[in-house]
Amino acid sequence: GYWASLRIEPDLVSRIKEAQKEDSEIWIIVENLNKQVEFHLDDDNMLWQDTRLVVPNDVSLRE
Repeated sequence: GYWASLRIEPDLVSRIKEAQKEDSEIWIIVENLNKQVEFHLDDDNMLWQDTRLVVPNDVSLRE
C-alpha cells in the first residue's frame, strides 16, 4: 500500500486551533459531538473528522 503523511508546523497547528475556537460552524459540531460518529476532539481539544484535522474556512490557513 501507499502511506502519505502530512507534517504540520507547530505554528500552523496553533493558528488552526485558535481559528476552530472562533468558527461558529465548528462550534455547532462540537456542541453535538454526542450525536456525531465521524467527528471527535483530540487531547488538545482540536476537532477531527475521522483522521483529518478540521480546518476552518479561513483563506490564510489554507494557503
